[in-house]
Amino acid sequence: MFKIIEMSFVIPRDQSVSELSSFSYRVLNYLHEHADWYQTTPAGSVLAGDSAGGGLVLTTAYLDRVVFATNWVEKLVLKYPDVPGAQIEDTSAGIEFKEFGEQMRAFFKSFSSDTLAWGSYFGTVGSLEHPLIAVINAPGIERLPKTLVISGEFDPLRLSNEKLVDRLRQTGVAVTHLRYNGVTHGFVDQVGYAPQAEDALKEAAKFIKE
Repeated sequence: MFKIIEMSFVIPRDQSVSELSSFSYRVLNYLHEHADWYQTTPAGSVLAGDSAGGGLVLTTAYLDRVVFATNWVEKLVLKYPDVPGAQIEDTSAGIEFKEFGEQMRAFFKSFSSDTLAWGSYFGTVGSLEHPLIAVINAPGIERLPKTLVISGEFDPLRLSNEKLVDRLRQTGVAVTHLRYNGVTHGFVDQVGYAPQAEDALKEAAKFIKE
């Protein structure tokens, strides 16, 4: 039996995502302290998030597994996560656009993990040197839990997602990567319209139950 707890969030302009991830970790700690009331336990938790939320999930897991070694998080589901620090110079490199090539390349150019980090994540503090912002480059990531990464063929974050997958695999983390053709960023929200969305959710559910 699973219990689902959803945490909504915004990124204040005067804070960095590292501060937000600290808050997320405190939510895990709260669940641990009140496990009897919730009739659950954070041990064996699965964290899931998409886009910026996927990046937040990754940093929260880093706090759990590496910084504090509480080891409450058992699995991660990252849907086209933002990956600050991936440092992809050309987000459309190697991606073939059969239609609307010029428009798609412009879209890709304006939308990358690192530009999102500068525009939204740092606030007035933070940098790509911070391990809770650029988890991909942080020490100790080999201790991260089993991870599912879901990405889209025409997502500007595709290459940074693939770089994250490669990095995790190199360190020995068990990673499953599913890339869906014909879709762009945010496609999992299109249930009932894009068949890839429904399949991605089914694969995530299967991964969680394994």
